[in-house]
Amino acid sequence: MKLAIRLAIILCLITACSLRADSFSEPEIFIAQKLEVFGLAGIPWETEYSHDEERSRAWMDALHHAYEKVLSLPLMEGKLVRHVMQTNAALKERLGLVLMSAPKYFQQADASGLIRCRLELPLTGKLSVRSALYLAAMRPQPLQPISFLASWSAGLKVDEKAPAPDFKRIIVDVRGSSFEPSLFPRFFDQTGMLIFQESMVPSGERFSRPAVRFESDIRKARADLKEEETMTAAARVSGLAVRDISIDHSDTDVFARFCRELIRNPLQEREIVVVFNPQSVRPSGKLGKTEAPVDTEEKTKKPAEK
Repeated sequence: MKLAIRLAIILCLITACSLRADSFSEPEIFIAQKLEVFGLAGIPWETEYSHDEERSRAWMDALHHAYEKVLSLPLMEGKLVRHVMQTNAALKERLGLVLMSAPKYFQQADASGLIRCRLELPLTGKLSVRSALYLAAMRPQPLQPISFLASWSAGLKVDEKAPAPDFKRIIVDVRGSSFEPSLFPRFFDQTGMLIFQESMVPSGERFSRPAVRFESDIRKARADLKEEETMTAAARVSGLAVRDISIDHSDTDVFARFCRELIRNPLQEREIVVVFNPQSVRPSGKLGKTEAPVDTEEKTKKPAEK
């Protein structure tokens, strides 16, 4: 009996840790397409110190914070960046190059002697978090998985003779669901066939600009284009896969043809904009707080003592 109780406690702890590791609560990073952190250094209690040395320390502190944040970023459904870091030895090398190349900005030391360094890490671009993860996954390594992305998946079959749509932007409105953004979101049809993921773009210009963007305001998603140049696709998000999007059957064909053209010519003015509600993104594996009981006058009274 005691052994069974111990095993149950261990299982609960493991489950809680795994749920906590899969949590993410900063959707604004994906809207801005960059990760911003601050590093601190300085010796306020010393009258003299090396200014250049403390600037370097502030930069190193910012790099440590940036690395921890990158590890906690959702890669795709079911995976954070930290979960795939061990699948390929080149991941750390490529990510380190991106961190060292990230723009840094120093602030003058304040009255306390502290020096601050602001680091901006881009999510999209030729030298960004997405490019580092994808290119590292492409490098062959012995006894390791080929890729954790959808690059080798055939995906949904599209009629090659069917013309590409004329509009330049597809808007996917999932504000009514619990959708969570990720680095490589996937789009499926109603039967579960993969339609598109940014890693499917074979061209070397795949990360010159983002193929999938995120917005919280649908007016921004429709900005800068005429009404006939955009399309709003019907979609839904499952409660069990909050980082995957399922396109409605009525819009699957036109969405697939749009994505086919996006894969063929990634530098064209075509993009997918996902409009979601940042308030719905919350750390998973946590139960809501219980409300305090409300006192009412209809409580059962004790019988009067005789």
